[in-house]
Amino acid sequence: RRRRQKPNQMVWIMLAITMVCVVIVFAIVMAQKEKGTLVKQARAVTKDMVYENAYIVSNDDGRLIFICDGDLYRAKGTMEESFTGVCDIEISGSKVKKIQVKPDDISGVMLSYGNGSMQIAGQGDIPMQSDKLPVYDETGTSPKEISVSDLIIGSETLSYILDSGRICAIVRRQVPDLTYIRVLIKNDGKDAFPTIAAAAAANIYVDDIDCGSNAIDDVGAYMANAQKSRIKVSSADNYVSINGKSYPGSFEFIGTDAGIVAVNTVDVETYVRYVLPSEMPSTFDAEALKAVCARTFVYSQMKNTQYALYGANIDNTTAFQVYNASEIKQSTDEAVKATAGQVVSCGGSLITCYYFSTSAGKTEDMEVWSSSTPDFIHKVESVDDNSPYYRWTSELDLSAYNDPQYGTATGISVDKTSDAGYVLSLTINYGNKSQTFTAENDIRKALGHYQKKVTLNDGSVRENMSMIPSACFSVSAGANGHYTLSGGGFGHGIGFSQYGADKLAKAGSGYKDIIGYYYKDVTVVDISSVRSEQ
Repeated sequence: RRRRQKPNQMVWIMLAITMVCVVIVFAIVMAQKEKGTLVKQARAVTKDMVYENAYIVSNDDGRLIFICDGDLYRAKGTMEESFTGVCDIEISGSKVKKIQVKPDDISGVMLSYGNGSMQIAGQGDIPMQSDKLPVYDETGTSPKEISVSDLIIGSETLSYILDSGRICAIVRRQVPDLTYIRVLIKNDGKDAFPTIAAAAAANIYVDDIDCGSNAIDDVGAYMANAQKSRIKVSSADNYVSINGKSYPGSFEFIGTDAGIVAVNTVDVETYVRYVLPSEMPSTFDAEALKAVCARTFVYSQMKNTQYALYGANIDNTTAFQVYNASEIKQSTDEAVKATAGQVVSCGGSLITCYYFSTSAGKTEDMEVWSSSTPDFIHKVESVDDNSPYYRWTSELDLSAYNDPQYGTATGISVDKTSDAGYVLSLTINYGNKSQTFTAENDIRKALGHYQKKVTLNDGSVRENMSMIPSACFSVSAGANGHYTLSGGGFGHGIGFSQYGADKLAKAGSGYKDIIGYYYKDVTVVDISSVRSEQ
């Protein structure tokens, strides 16, 4: 015979049923609320035309809501079946006349794009219908249109909608994985190497297949024999060397007319381990070394499209962050580990952590780059006299360089400086011609052509420097085209001063206090709390 349920069991069962009902009702109410919000936000279509590669958001109640060219529209009429996705929508008399669904799609990680095509992992090169493809993001509370430049190359699996074999739109259905960064390894300023020899301690894998050897003596020849324009090279111990230089992670080698391009894929935390000792002296105080700024910078650059054609996010030079120029150190490894996953946020969004070596006594804002200054950048006092570059003298000789366009320089003059002493405009005269430079980096490079030597604050001398140390200087003219620059600081002077941080740390400041000093209105948070903003 049946046993009677105990009273307390019945109570729990009824409570569970009630909770399920509450959740279902809440979901229905929220869905209706969201739909009502979309209807209010959408504007009625007024133009009769075909809205190509549009995205249907909602398709019921006799009303179609869709996105096209960044705008949200509503129109009378629906499809017979429930559908959300990409299609062409023909509107006539402000009503839906015809809908051409585009069901063909492929998926994969976008490895690169440019020159009219996209390289999709496992799919090869797929032609694009346009250089400005619509991209629809389904990962939020409601779909929205973003741009191709918002996508993170090499780090997310996407759906590519096809029309006659060409990509006509992209749909993001998964939150991107920000675990890895793809770094273009430069060849003395050039994007490509004439030849590359790859090696590893263990056997090398080419496109994830063991090639039976721990070395490829000539990557270009190997690719030619395999009739491939792009190969992935990895090893069991997760280290691969190119031309004798070892790198963590794997490599993608791309054949171009200029030679072989090398893109290193490495996880972010390992990347930061190799950046920190390349950017800061490993002898700095532990609180100054803590790697929050370097990590924040790399996350902020993941959408950078400068090297989209190669599928790289950044390069390994001072244009981004110096990577793997120095061996990893115990002190910097400990600093990376102590702050794992931590980044700098302002108003809930990741900042671009501008940092530099040494100030001349005060940091600068974006005026030195002729750009608008973001809210988190401000000028602060920073007496970095612990750096040999705190004060320096540069000797210039105008006969040391012949400009290919203008010829021999005859004089140098400073036109404008900031209140901190940074040169904002510099003119070089060439007889009847002149050339004016207004960008900090351009000023430093232009004068670097004539630089013979630099005497530092500690009396040491540097020669063969291609740029002057900073744009903070005054000019004194000598005889026979010789000039003396009396300057201070090393780097652009914007944001976080590394030597200043070391001095503050040695005086007892913690790393969060140091970050809060150099950047305004910021907090240190875990990357997981701001990933939705990326």
